[in-house]
Amino acid sequence: MKKIFLAVAIFTTVVACKKESKDEAGQELVIDEKGDTIVKVEAADTIAKPLEVSENTAIQQNEDNTFDFRYNLEKGKTYPITLAVKGINTASDGNKTIKMSNESKKTIEYTVKDIKDGVYTLDVVSKQYSEKMTDPEGKTMSYDTSGAKPADKDIAFSWSIYKGMIGKPYTMKVDQKGKVISVTGLDKIRQQIEASVKSQLSAEEQKFISEMLKNSLNEKAISAQFEETMNIYPDKKLKLNESWSDSQNINEGGLKGNSNLTRTLMNVDSNNTKITVKGGQKLSGSDAQQGMKMSVNMDADVTGSIVLDTKSGWINNVSLTKKETSKRTMEMNGKKQTMTETATTTTTVN
Repeated sequence: MKKIFLAVAIFTTVVACKKESKDEAGQELVIDEKGDTIVKVEAADTIAKPLEVSENTAIQQNEDNTFDFRYNLEKGKTYPITLAVKGINTASDGNKTIKMSNESKKTIEYTVKDIKDGVYTLDVVSKQYSEKMTDPEGKTMSYDTSGAKPADKDIAFSWSIYKGMIGKPYTMKVDQKGKVISVTGLDKIRQQIEASVKSQLSAEEQKFISEMLKNSLNEKAISAQFEETMNIYPDKKLKLNESWSDSQNINEGGLKGNSNLTRTLMNVDSNNTKITVKGGQKLSGSDAQQGMKMSVNMDADVTGSIVLDTKSGWINNVSLTKKETSKRTMEMNGKKQTMTETATTTTTVN
């Protein structure tokens, strides 16, 4: 079963498996693929009204100097996305410090097959996946679907799963705001992946992989993944230097706190539209079980920028850095131990 658990560890970095709960306002919460707690966004109940364009551009300036935001994609054109995430994690108890790192990259292409009533029909094809992880002892595990099959049988198994995704299209419909209307064609891809690794698995392992794919490579997960990356437009018109924010209270698994993310429209010219990003998260909680008291305090800051193509609205560049510090204290029989953990995660797109 070692290869199964390895596959699960890597797969969860590629497609989001959501853990669900609710905040104090009754809103449903999920943990996204980066480990952040966010308010759950369902596939769009309503389609954004088509933008009546006076110019062939996505970000348009109005007479009152406000700007409208919509995608303005061209039929027949392919729009690529390369998402890379790099993380460095350290943990120290005051005497010993351990360090781990991980890197992942995926490239996906979206080709516009049709445009009707403000809805884009996209053919979506995965082009490449890669992952690299280094454990506290310095041992590295990696794979790349663009490279040869790894010699290590367990890593080769994971490579086989992702290789099975490459070049196999599915269809996605989205509105001009980037809200996903539907995703079709994933069943066939799941079946092809299962068939490609069947000979390497026992009956029990085959069942496990099948359930993992159903829970991860499905319409809900793919929709959320796309919207978390691409649905970055405000729901209102903005002037330069104006902002829009997302915030929520968090009450999950004994942890309480809040998070916020603010985006500010900094500049719009004929080529690029720049948006700055700043946010934070504060969580704390405590628990007691079988004579052991535990407490945790977590703080995180996010900074970065987004650059859009002004004509199409597609992402030209994203660079975000999240720095997180947490302190976990355990006390039992008069003895106390504190573990300090830090995590720096850098996310880039294109």
